Amino acid sequence: MAYFAELNSDNVVLNIEVIHDDNCSIDGVVNESKGQEFLNNIHNKNSVWKLFNKDMVGNVNINGGPVFRKNSAQVGGTYDSSKDAFINVKPYNSWSLEEDTCLWKAPVDEPPYEKQFYNGGADKYLMYWDEDNSRWLAEGSSDQQTYVWNPDTEAFILLT
Repeated sequence: MAYFAELNSDNVVLNIEVIHDDNCSIDGVVNESKGQEFLNNIHNKNSVWKLFNKDMVGNVNINGGPVFRKNSAQVGGTYDSSKDAFINVKPYNSWSLEEDTCLWKAPVDEPPYEKQFYNGGADKYLMYWDEDNSRWLAEGSSDQQTYVWNPDTEAFILLT
């Protein structure tokens, strides 16, 4: 299967289509131009369609395959032709784009995975970004208390 993102004139992703390789291949190899032609014919339009790999996250193929366009496309996200990359919707105004991965990064690093558990690993914090205060908050999954991440001590502290 081949995955295509339809772009508007500002390179915003409008739609995502999945088509069989037979409809967009030349000599057994998926071809972006042929896929674009096929999609425009079936939709009776003249759109720009970009091929993408659904397994891409931060310039890494999560299944170990070839690297292509840094990220999977997302409706509402954009395609940056100078980077040849898809960029997801910016989640918060304070976050900045990492140029090498084209992923959004919070101004405070997210707590490491191993720090997201408590009670000896039996429970996991449900984390979320607090844009108003530029910090990570978490709710205890078993105690329903709210905690704030302290990056200096690398620990969650009960919010009082």
